Amino acid sequence: MLAERELWDSTVKDGPRRGPLVMWRGEILWCDLEPQRGREQGEVRLAIIMSADAYNETRSPLVGIVPLTGAMAKNPSHVALSEDETGLESPSAAFVDHARFIDRSRLRAEAAGRLTGGGQARGS
Repeated sequence: MLAERELWDSTVKDGPRRGPLVMWRGEILWCDLEPQRGREQGEVRLAIIMSADAYNETRSPLVGIVPLTGAMAKNPSHVALSEDETGLESPSAAFVDHARFIDRSRLRAEAAGRLTGGGQARGS
């Protein structure tokens, strides 16, 4: 499991603040999805933040994500995303059918990428 954080120094749109880890819709972060149940996505993997910025700025310990994979999209609910759409080094697929809310302590603070406007419309 990733190191747990109760408070995090973070920069928000209006400047620095100390509080729960703040992230923005469309950011791509590493996240620990263990333990998994049944056919859920597991392991440490990239995920798109899909919850609204207004929600992400609250003190809620939860955040909405869509897990990513490097495998080809095989299902209509798996959205293929190019490197240009994500800023990642290789193509990805967003598992929209595995979208869920998780505790922020499962996320690493540094962003690995960010969806472009077109990618956001398709992937989250």
